[in-house]
This record gives sequence, C-alpha cells and structure tokens, in this order.
Amino acid sequence: MEKNESMMSKKSYVFLLALFILLSCEKMDFFPRAYVATVNGEKIYLEEYRYRLNQKMAMLPKDVGANETRYINRLEEEVLENMITEKIMQQRARELNISVSNSELENKISEIKKDYGDNFVYLLAQKNVRYDHWKEELKRELLIQKLIAAEISDKIRISNDDAEDYYNDHRNNYRVEALVRVAQIVVRDLDTAKQVLTLLNAGEDFAALAEKYSTGPEASNGGDLGYITRDVMPEPLDDVIFKLPPNKISHIAKSSYGFHIFKVTDVQKARTKSFEEVKEEIIAEIRAQKEEAAFVSWLNTLRLNAVVKKESAVLRKKVSR
Repeated sequence: MEKNESMMSKKSYVFLLALFILLSCEKMDFFPRAYVATVNGEKIYLEEYRYRLNQKMAMLPKDVGANETRYINRLEEEVLENMITEKIMQQRARELNISVSNSELENKISEIKKDYGDNFVYLLAQKNVRYDHWKEELKRELLIQKLIAAEISDKIRISNDDAEDYYNDHRNNYRVEALVRVAQIVVRDLDTAKQVLTLLNAGEDFAALAEKYSTGPEASNGGDLGYITRDVMPEPLDDVIFKLPPNKISHIAKSSYGFHIFKVTDVQKARTKSFEEVKEEIIAEIRAQKEEAAFVSWLNTLRLNAVVKKESAVLRKKVSR
C-alpha cells in the first residue's frame, strides 16, 4: 500500500514538475515565434507577413524576375507598412471597445455568398485562398470599417449652407449640355436614300420606313437613337442634327457608314441643374472630401503616437514566392 502511494506521489511530482516547466517556458517565451515588427509592443509575426506577401507576389506578372528587385523590395515594404497600420487600428479599436460579433461576421458572409451563389468556395479555391484565412481577413475589414465610422464618418456633419456654398462655387460642374432625341434612316447607296426621302416628303411614317429600309442596328426601333449630345456623331452628321428643327426631315447626309436621313423628335436646351436637383450629390461629394482629409489626419496622429520597431535581421531573410 505504501509502495503504491509512493509511486502515485512520484507521478504527481513528475506531472507538477512538467507543468511548471511548461508554464515557465511560456512566460519566458522559450520557443519564440519569429516576428518582423512590433507595434506598441505587440508583435507582427513572420508567418503572417510571409502569407500576406506571398498573396501579393502571386498577383505579379510571371515575367517579373531578378531584374525587378527594387520593385519587389517596394512591395515587401508596402505589405509590412500595411500590416503595421492595420495593427495600430486594431489596437485603437480595442481601446474603444469596438469589435465584430460572430453574428455580424456570419451575416456579412451570407450576403457575399448570395452574390456569388454556389461558386463561392470554388472561386476561393481557384485563387488558392483558404476559407479560414479569407474569413479572418473579412473580420479585420469589418472591424476597420466600424472603427472609421465611429472615429470619422459619424462625426462629420454637412449643413445645407455648406452644400449651397459648394454649389455656387462649382456651378459649371452641374451644367447639362444640349440634348436632342433623333431618329435616323441609313442606307448604303444614294439612289435608295433618294427614294426614301421622296416617300418621307410624301408623308409616309418615318419609323415604318426605318424598319423597312435602314441598315442601322436601331432600325427595329423605328430608327430611334435616343438622346445625344454634340460630338457623339461624326462631324458632318452632328452639324446636320443640331441645326434641324423638331419634327422636320433632314436632307441626305453622307458619312463613311452610308447615306443618312434624320428626324429630330425632341430638343432639350443646355442648362444648369438646380441646387435641389443635385443637393444629395453635393452632400455626398463634400462628405467624401471631408472623410478623406479627416482619415489622413487621424491615421497620421495614430502612427506618430505609436512605437514601431522593425526587425531588420528577420526582414533581410528571403521570403519564398
């Protein structure tokens, strides 16, 4: 009995000793993972950097070789800088208790899968992208979107006065060129064109004759070309169309496509859109400009306050393509 108890005590001692060693190793980082940089003490590991870099390398043209060393070096630096920026933003999100829940992530994945249908997983496999890696990357993107919304987008306000001032300063941006709605009959030879013009002058229907004689793709639609602006048609035809009064038949005009007869069915004069017509467009434009400026300033501040250390010795190692 005492012998069994002694054996159990020894086993317990060995187990506790092994557990102590394991925990000590973890605290001492006894089996460290290689890392390429630290951001505020948080590591960016070599394996993740290598994975991201190989993704970018896979997109390079096959003829990029040793003579493109400088280009590849720039790409390596770009990947690392992006990962550093991403890490800084993730840390900021943690400070603000911003996160992406499992349900948010799954809902977004469902939306994406609806767009691609049954081919979704196949498309990932074609691009040699593992689903778990893709899912993790999507989660990072959603987190950054939420962070930018909280820090920037949700704080931007654009008043009606701001929009009106912008409109008054950029009126030319909202000028609409003159438009005409025009129909044509185009034929290959002059004799047929003269015959059609005679029929038109005798009062026959333009659309019916277009369907019967015109060789243009719009013939089945009565020759209707829709609304066009100047400089859409070749110059000789453009001049004829924009001088033609509504509901009048043109003379025969020649181009490299054949012989044309036109009828203008509607004219819309050049004008400047009203503020109310473009208000929402202007607000969107101002918002985009303000968000971009605010984002650059915000990110620069985060980066200036971050302590970033790059591991030059690790980065000098070759990264397999």
